[in-house]
This record gives sequence, structure tokens and C-alpha cells, in this order.
Amino acid sequence: MKDYYDVLGIARNASKDEIKKAYRKLAHQFHPDKKGGDEAKFKEVNEAYQILSDDGKRAQYDQFGRTGPSAGPGGFDFGNFQGFEDVDMGDIFETFFGGRGGQGGRKRQKRGRDISIDIEIPFQEAVFGSERRVLIRKFATCDTCSGTGKADGAKEVACEQCRGAGTVRDTKQSFFGTFTQVVECSACGGRGNIPDKKCKHCNGDEVAVKSEEIHVIIPQGIENGEVIRIAGQGEATRGGETGDLYAKVHVLAHSVFKRLGHDLTMKLDVPLSEALLGGERVINTLENPLKVKIPQGVSDGEVLKVRGKGIPREDGSRGDLLISVIIKMPKKLSSNVKALIEELKKEGY
Repeated sequence: MKDYYDVLGIARNASKDEIKKAYRKLAHQFHPDKKGGDEAKFKEVNEAYQILSDDGKRAQYDQFGRTGPSAGPGGFDFGNFQGFEDVDMGDIFETFFGGRGGQGGRKRQKRGRDISIDIEIPFQEAVFGSERRVLIRKFATCDTCSGTGKADGAKEVACEQCRGAGTVRDTKQSFFGTFTQVVECSACGGRGNIPDKKCKHCNGDEVAVKSEEIHVIIPQGIENGEVIRIAGQGEATRGGETGDLYAKVHVLAHSVFKRLGHDLTMKLDVPLSEALLGGERVINTLENPLKVKIPQGVSDGEVLKVRGKGIPREDGSRGDLLISVIIKMPKKLSSNVKALIEELKKEGY
């Protein structure tokens, strides 16, 4: 069985920032596209982050402990106790049915659905960060009634289904037997009152389908396949909190540069004469032209390092630009060139 805190290597009272920092470090370490990456561990780290970064899921996980193959309905691990004498039956009710038996019990906060989208960005934007405006069609707070569900001039009247109580009795079967519990009234959303005239646009549901433009901030140094969570930008639901938006980022390949951790790598073709005598090249980097010195006698495959021209880190520093030298050998030699090479050969080169 997994302990998500152990997976991320954090304390059980870790803050959201600590959780995010641990996730980004491990996701970078185990990313399957990297040399030495581990897809299984990468998925495990992502699973732990999805649970611990969500307040609701984390609270349920902290309450019921680890989950695994022996977990019962709702994720409760029956392998963690030997009998029923220490079990809070109210917690079991909450796990199975989404609430506690009895009118005095606590309510489970309703929550809108999360939304997942894919965003494709150029390599340069992944390095230096960017912003995106994404148009999403989803359930959102009704603009006509401002989320009240009421028509103009409507009055509040007692709900006929629950007779103003806000709750109704609900009977369900489970492997424990038959349970009757008091649940929130679906007609009034637990308020006990409903408008005598409903909003025509949302039919009193308080939410309606509409298109919304979402502002997505792409952080600098983001990796291909990384997911950005935007809290409160998912779907709205009646009488509950809004879900979250998850944007999976797909980074397009670059024609020249590749990523290696926080370093950028590239190949540079150098003619034989320049490799022997040395020289200077101007390289068009992701930012601006950069002069690079080719040392005399450079070898094929040798790597030239330009410090601080790689990918930004969270602490403000940057990786390096690593340039692999590829010596271009001539395919045909003129008689003059052959003569010169013969002279070199006599000199022992």
C-alpha cells in the first residue's frame, strides 16, 4: 500500500507550496522522456500529487489512511483494523453515502467537475514561460440570475419535497445491511426554500452552460507532459464550490535545440579548416545572437559550454548551453588540398 507523503518525501503537515515543490522535483527526476527516467515512479508521483494537492481529496486521505488492493468501498482500507469496536460508523456512512446519518451530522461539500484540457506550446515558450487565453464551454454561474436561480421579483417559498427541512430520508442497501440516512434535499439544495418563480435561463439550477475565456499562465522551465492546475476554473455546481481546471502542456520540438535537464543542447557543424585553426561563430539562440569561440584543434564530438544560457530554474539561476562540435570532412579534395595534406602528413599530423 502506498503512502503518498512518503512517495513525495514530505511531512504530513506539508504546505501546498512544499507539495508542489516536491512534485516538480520528482516529476523532473523520473520523467520517462529523460535518460534514466522511470515511468512507473513518474505515474506514482503524479498520483500522489493529484491527491495531496486537492484539499478535499487530501482531507479524505488523511482521515481514512492508505488505499490499496484491500481497500473497501470509498477507499477505506479494511486491512487497517481487526474489528468494529474502534470504527466510527458515521465515517463509514460518509464514505459510502457522501454524508453522515442524522440531521446533526456534517454535510459533504458539493463540488463541480474538474476539467482537463491540452495546450500545445512552442519550445521557446516552455523555456521562458508565456500566457494563454483558452475558450472553454462549461457549466458556470448563471449570468441572468447571478447564481440565485430566481426570476426577477421572485419570492422564497418552502420546498414541497422536503417541506422546508432541507433534508429527506434516504434508504440504501449495503453489505452491512439496510441503512436509512438523512440527506440533502435535491430539489432545494438543502436550503429548505425555493423561489416561486425560477430563472428562465437556468431553470432555477443556478448554473448554465456558457463559454468562458480562461487565463492560463505557463511557468518558465515547464516540461513536456507537465500538468498545470488552475483552482476554481472547472465547472460550477448548484450550492457547491467550483471544480478545478487541469491543463496538460505539450511542448513542440525545436529544429535546433533540445532539453537536457536545465541545459540546452545543440549541434554545430564546423569545417575541417576551422577545427584545425580555430575561429568564431555567431549562433542564433532562443534569445539573441551569440558569439561562440571555436578553439584551435577542437575535436569531433567535443562539447563547448556557454554558461547561463540554458533553462531558468526556480531559484532564478539558469542552466548552460551545450554545443556539440561536428567536424565536416571534405568528400572531394583538389590537388592543391591534397598537396597541403601531404605536407601535414610529413609534419606528423
